[in-house]
Amino acid sequence: MNQSSHPEVPHDGPFSSKRLAGNTALVTGSTRGLGRTIAEWLAREGANIVVSGRDREPVAASVAAMRRLGVEAWGITADLAQSSEARRLAKETLRLVPRLDILVNNAGMSIRGHFWDVSDEEWDEQVNVNFRSPFVLAQHAARHMIARGRGGRIINISTIGAHSVHTDRAVYDSAKGAVEVMTKTMAYELAPYGIQVNCVVPGAIADRPGAPHQPDLWAGALRNIPSGRLGRAEDIANAVRFFCLPESDFVTGQTLLVDGGHGLYLHE
Repeated sequence: MNQSSHPEVPHDGPFSSKRLAGNTALVTGSTRGLGRTIAEWLAREGANIVVSGRDREPVAASVAAMRRLGVEAWGITADLAQSSEARRLAKETLRLVPRLDILVNNAGMSIRGHFWDVSDEEWDEQVNVNFRSPFVLAQHAARHMIARGRGGRIINISTIGAHSVHTDRAVYDSAKGAVEVMTKTMAYELAPYGIQVNCVVPGAIADRPGAPHQPDLWAGALRNIPSGRLGRAEDIANAVRFFCLPESDFVTGQTLLVDGGHGLYLHE
């Protein structure tokens, strides 16, 4: 996100108070798309950022962008299709940073196809990226936050497909549904330690940094959104930001659907 590409979000608009200054956030999948915008919004609010992605060059570019926003940033490559990589990412993060205050489990992927054609390899990749790795990262973050005794925030990213299913994405939607249940169970267990766990559910988000502009792809969704527009990456980043701010410290275990009303009614 920047002023030239997103003029509707002024550079100093909602970020002038820097309410997350001194905090550090790990945002998975933060080299492009929703994760990149989430990381930038948290950085504009003053948080230091740990960038994570599969490939070295995009990670380095994202780190440089965070540093240009005036915060410290680190980059770690990790392939979250492997749970061992999630453990390595967590351990390297906790070695790099003096403390971890925020974990945003954003990384996700899907492989389209009929559920009866899904191979074991396709199942493993989707479940690992979308559910198992977020679980593993949350384990490490929670232990660190409990030991530190200063609370923290864990924000998981789901999908509208966990509520109104996508065509041919049974594994992805199921894994994200599990993430929403995981959010509630973790919130219940961690609340006594001052750690809030919440979930943001994107609807039809067409405006994603690094993704091609494909208006035809989203035309059907747009017809069924009563708010009259498609979602932007900033809509999701703003929701994540809310769950990280001090004002939300009495909110935990919640799943926030950000979809412009897309899921409110039966389509005729």
